[in-house]
Amino acid sequence: MLDIAKIRHLYFNPPTSAGKHFPSREELYADAERRAVEACILTGGDPREDGVGEHGALIGGPGKPPRRFSVDPEFKNPARTPLPLTWFQHPKALSTPPTPPERVRGFFAHLSGGHLAGYPDRPTGAELAQIFRSSQMTATERDQVWHVFACIHPWDLPGLLWSGGMSVYQVARSIHLCYTLRQDVVAWINLFGVPPEESAQEH
Repeated sequence: MLDIAKIRHLYFNPPTSAGKHFPSREELYADAERRAVEACILTGGDPREDGVGEHGALIGGPGKPPRRFSVDPEFKNPARTPLPLTWFQHPKALSTPPTPPERVRGFFAHLSGGHLAGYPDRPTGAELAQIFRSSQMTATERDQVWHVFACIHPWDLPGLLWSGGMSVYQVARSIHLCYTLRQDVVAWINLFGVPPEESAQEH
């Protein structure tokens, strides 16, 4: 769940840390709101009339017009990259849901048939499931996984867990191995990331 108070704080106090930084969800929303105000002014609009920034409920609070994003800021930021694999090594991310083997094969057969239909010697459902779970991939396997992530429907992403029987860590690893930077895929997997120091404090 988004921390609205944190979004408001970050809107007025954007982070200035140098070096490699992985923005939080709240940072992305605060940044999107600042950009909306800037775009409104640059195009001759009035932030008060458009209900953006301090003039909308997200930043301005109750009594202001509700803020509606045409695109979720988490899925639109082109600079997002997958969080490091260490962020997906907490217990929940490492657990694998109990999924019948036939369901796993069927789900990956659906992915292979839908997204690798023109691929030479495309893998079967069982073969694609094994590729996705592998800690090492050949160049061909990496390309196949990249193609799946390039075309996968957003509603199939949770299916990798519940129908595909993968752990969050395994999905994150497959994303890293195939080097996909597709925004909605990266935004989705990053929802499960927990900073290693926070995970360590829970134990």
